[in-house]
Amino acid sequence: MHPFRLVLSLALCVLATIGQAADTSGRAAVLECRVVAEYPHDPQTSTQGLLFSQGLLLESSGGFGQSYLTISEPETGQRLLTRRIEGRYFAEGVALHENKLYMLTWLSGTGFIFDPQTLETLASFAYRADGESTEGWGLAHDGKRFILSAGTNILRFHRSRDFARTGTLAVRDGDEPVRLLNELEYVGGMILANVWKSDRIAVIDPDTGQVVAWIDLTPLRERIAPESGVANGIAYDPETGRLFVTGKHWDKLFVIEVDTALWRMPVIRETMSGTPLP
Repeated sequence: MHPFRLVLSLALCVLATIGQAADTSGRAAVLECRVVAEYPHDPQTSTQGLLFSQGLLLESSGGFGQSYLTISEPETGQRLLTRRIEGRYFAEGVALHENKLYMLTWLSGTGFIFDPQTLETLASFAYRADGESTEGWGLAHDGKRFILSAGTNILRFHRSRDFARTGTLAVRDGDEPVRLLNELEYVGGMILANVWKSDRIAVIDPDTGQVVAWIDLTPLRERIAPESGVANGIAYDPETGRLFVTGKHWDKLFVIEVDTALWRMPVIRETMSGTPLP
C-alpha cells in the first residue's frame, strides 16, 4: 500500500471520540503538545497569519507601516519572497481559496487578494458591512466558506464568492465564552484557534461552537527566546499531517503533535494550484 494511503487509513481508524477530551466539569481537557521538529523562524516577524502549501509557508506580519507577506521554506526559515503592505494597513490573517491568497487587515474593514506565487495584488474586498465595527483578526477556509475571527468569542462565516457574511458561531468552553480568538486554521473537520495573550490553541467543533480540547503550548516556552511574544500561527500540512505552530517574534517554528486524535488526518485541502491533494 502507498505510504500516504496507509497513513490515511490508519488515521481514520484511530479517530478519538470528542467525549474523551472533556473533563467532568464540562470543560475541555488540556492536552500537552509534543515537539516533533523545530526550525528557525525570523524573530522580527510579528506573525498574524500562517499557512502551508506545496512545501512552503505563507505568513503575514503585522504593524502599521511595518506589515508584509512572505513565502519561506519551513525547514530553513529562508525567505523566498517578501511583499510589503501599504503603511495604512495592518496585516492580519490569511487563507487560500481557488489559487488566491486572501488577507485581512485589522481595523480598516478591507481585505486583499494576492497571487500566492508572486504575492501580486489582484483585488480588494470588504469583510464587514457599512456601519459595522467588526475587526479583522484570523482567517481560514473550510473548503466551502471563509471563517473569520475578530478578537471576540464569535466566529463569522463568509461566502466564498463575494465574502458576504452567512452566519456566526459563538465559541464556548463548557458554558464559558472563549474570547480573544485570533489566528485560525481549519484541520480535518475542526477549527483551530490561537487565543490572544494565551499559549493555548482551542480545538473547536464548527457545528456547536464547543471547544472539544485545548492544546497547551507552554512547553515550547523553554525552547524560544525570553523576549518572544504570544503564540500566534497555526499551519497544517494535509499530505503528511504535520501541524506547524509559532508566535509573534518567535525565533522558532515547531511541528507538534498530541496524543489524542481530534481531527481527521490527513485532510484533503486545496493547494496553491487549486488542485485537491489525493
